[in-house]
Amino acid sequence: MTRAPVQPVFVDRKTAAEMLMISVDTFDTWLRAGFIPAPPIDRGQIVRWHWPSLEERLAGGADAAHHDPSVMGALNVQKGRNRAAA
Repeated sequence: MTRAPVQPVFVDRKTAAEMLMISVDTFDTWLRAGFIPAPPIDRGQIVRWHWPSLEERLAGGADAAHHDPSVMGALNVQKGRNRAAA
């Protein structure tokens, strides 16, 4: 009997960034801009996001966030940094 892969429920920022297929720097930029909500678990060195909530927020709020000037500015800054490195 084969078991289905286990989907993590609470993830750290590195794992969340990997699951979103973005860099940790981009994840941090999105967090500062409010595109990604603050982590519900923040106990010193233990910081975790509830993955299903994060996934739902990004799936449902992506269009609204793209119209938010602060989010767009943060994303443009990140893009500009990537261009400068190339």
